[in-house]
Amino acid sequence: MDLHARSLLFDLAIIKETTACFSIFSTPSVHNVMRLDNYWLVQLEVVRYSHPSYAAPFYNCIFTLLVLTVVNMLVRRVRSRWALSGPELLTIYIMISITTSVCSHNMMAILVSTMGYATFFQSPENGWNTLFINNVPKWLTVNDMTSLRNFYFGNSTLYSAENFTPWIVPILWWSAFSAALLFTTLCLTSILRKQWIESEKLTFPIIQLPLEMTEDTGALFRNKYMWMGFALAGGLTLLAGLNYLYPSIPCIRITRQNIGQYIVNPPWNAMGGIQMGFYFFAIGLAFIMPLDLSFSCWLFFWLTRLELVGARMLGLNELTVVGGGFDRAYPFLNSQAYGAYLGFFAMSMWSARKYLGRVFRTAFLGTKEEDESREAISYRAAILGVVIGFLFMCAFAFKVGMSPWTIAVFFPLYLVLVIIICRIRAELGFPTHDMYPMSPHFLLTTTPGSENLSHGDLISFTLFTWFNKSYASHPAPHQLEAFKLCERRHSSEKQMFYAALIAGVIAMPLGFWMMLHVYYHNGGATAKMEQWAMQHGRDAWNQLAVWIKQPSPPNKVAMEFVGVGFLVVAILSWIRMNVISFPLHPLAYALAPSWGVSQLWMPLLIGSTAKFISLRFGGMKGYRSALPFFFGLMLGEIAIGSLWTILGIVLGIPTYDFWPGKYQ
Repeated sequence: MDLHARSLLFDLAIIKETTACFSIFSTPSVHNVMRLDNYWLVQLEVVRYSHPSYAAPFYNCIFTLLVLTVVNMLVRRVRSRWALSGPELLTIYIMISITTSVCSHNMMAILVSTMGYATFFQSPENGWNTLFINNVPKWLTVNDMTSLRNFYFGNSTLYSAENFTPWIVPILWWSAFSAALLFTTLCLTSILRKQWIESEKLTFPIIQLPLEMTEDTGALFRNKYMWMGFALAGGLTLLAGLNYLYPSIPCIRITRQNIGQYIVNPPWNAMGGIQMGFYFFAIGLAFIMPLDLSFSCWLFFWLTRLELVGARMLGLNELTVVGGGFDRAYPFLNSQAYGAYLGFFAMSMWSARKYLGRVFRTAFLGTKEEDESREAISYRAAILGVVIGFLFMCAFAFKVGMSPWTIAVFFPLYLVLVIIICRIRAELGFPTHDMYPMSPHFLLTTTPGSENLSHGDLISFTLFTWFNKSYASHPAPHQLEAFKLCERRHSSEKQMFYAALIAGVIAMPLGFWMMLHVYYHNGGATAKMEQWAMQHGRDAWNQLAVWIKQPSPPNKVAMEFVGVGFLVVAILSWIRMNVISFPLHPLAYALAPSWGVSQLWMPLLIGSTAKFISLRFGGMKGYRSALPFFFGLMLGEIAIGSLWTILGIVLGIPTYDFWPGKYQ
């Protein structure tokens, strides 16, 4: 056994020996795993072009869990008392997932790219100095030119006082805000846990693979159908990786390619780009997802394409309206989607209204209508936690410069979106809930228009882009899934709550360390880093300049289409309640225009068709027998695809990226 294998075995032994219930989150070994995983994430999403945090379960987390599980099996054979239990492995998995969420391309990578960009790239040509630079809070950005020059040009080190000192104050403030945000969402998911997990019994498709992987019996790894799926997906991914390095080797293309470019005749070319890929992990997830949901997603995707064709046929696509925000042109797909999300939220909260009433009375009136003995924290503590965290975020925004009335709209809408994302993952299990452009500032620039917002509001929107631009990797669904894992494994919600809390607190400082280490070494403005090292900052500050230079009035037509989306969801929900086996799910209507569905409609079509055939001809017995094969598809692509990325990092060369793959 080589030195690295012995070291990993020893680390697992330390974890086991120092564990009391779930105290593994306090051991150095878990911290080492988190640091390695975070460094890998930065290399993937900032230095290279691969985005594990764009789809759940995050492939870097599944691969790490796979390695730990395999090593744990070896440990169990050598000395069983050193081996980790399934719940302990799942705790590590959840902690890694939460830190990945915070440090991802869609959150912290945006923040780091934004913090120094305006100061360093201001010029007489763009006029940023007179437009907004003097009004941007210095305690949240980096303004030292020496540090920024090394940050963008590289060949330096973070561990020099002139480089890291200007970052200290902003890092402390943003870390405090991030901790408050994650504490608020953790308390919120604690309140919703019982209704969605125990009463409504939502399926939580995303957690099924980690659950199967960590069964103490190891049944999944002894199933021949799993290995058949693993061999198929892993073999094709291996060939694709070899083809990337040696093009003469034939392979079947798995990643996306634009078939829309071949549709050139009007009005059909109005559909634009149509990405088609055959991602095995998504095919596996589609097989696990509820059939009506997976079917509805790809069906509504094509209906949105037909909407574009219809708008072209009627000449509506040539019409634009006054205003900004969600959309300015027919058929206003983003506006429809926002209204649909709000409608779905309203329906979800309406169905939970009696439960929420009992929770409130139990918390503050002492009625004890709801048993809270299994909850991670009491209902009173959870509600107060949401209130305290919410007030902290509001006070933070006020200090940044956001006006009180804008705060009163912005953060409640943000929490509404958090609940919607959690519901998507719990009920649908769809892997990519990017929801761009659904953030609160889009509603505010649509309804009153940017012309009626203060410069402080617009600067706040820019600085808050990092947790609002896209919700694909939001940590809240992982917090909720942690409670579902506890329910399935009959383990302690309280211990998992503290593990998730600790992961959330340390995530941002850990992410800053890893990202700044790479930036100062490679240089954010050099060819050693992918486009996102610069583009996030460029997009954010250029948008602010547009808001200020070209203020837009309210967009009334877009708001009307928000109402249309809300109404369509209400009608679909009513039909589902009154028509047995109605196949269309209203949530799919909201998701249809999103980036995620546009990338995964083909895997959804394949997976849902396979599930339909399995249930139609084999019943539930046939479906359960087929499940290991689809778990194998997911594991095979993730395992071999991850190894390709690791090989590229170790050798310092470009290698095959299996998700999402560059546009072709």
